[in-house]
Amino acid sequence: MLDMSHLTTLSDALEQSIIDKDIEQIQQLCEDNSAFIYTIVPQSNAADNEKIKQFILVHQTATQLIRDVHAEMQKQLYQTNKTRKGVSKYKGVKNAK
Repeated sequence: MLDMSHLTTLSDALEQSIIDKDIEQIQQLCEDNSAFIYTIVPQSNAADNEKIKQFILVHQTATQLIRDVHAEMQKQLYQTNKTRKGVSKYKGVKNAK
């Protein structure tokens, strides 16, 4: 049997972390509750299924936020490396004391 109170608590915490754009908190919540998340299955009660659907939407939003942040970090890292390579071409920089 799925613990609906835990699901509700997790959903609320995840939603607040999304609002705050707290990436570390989102990752921690998902990591700490990974086993629980994988046990979620449809229930016979329609109200419980609505809570599950709501959690799925929140989880998808959190996952997308993590992907977007990761992509932005990759882009910034690429720009940093590109700039470093461009700067190192100048002899004055290499020979600077």
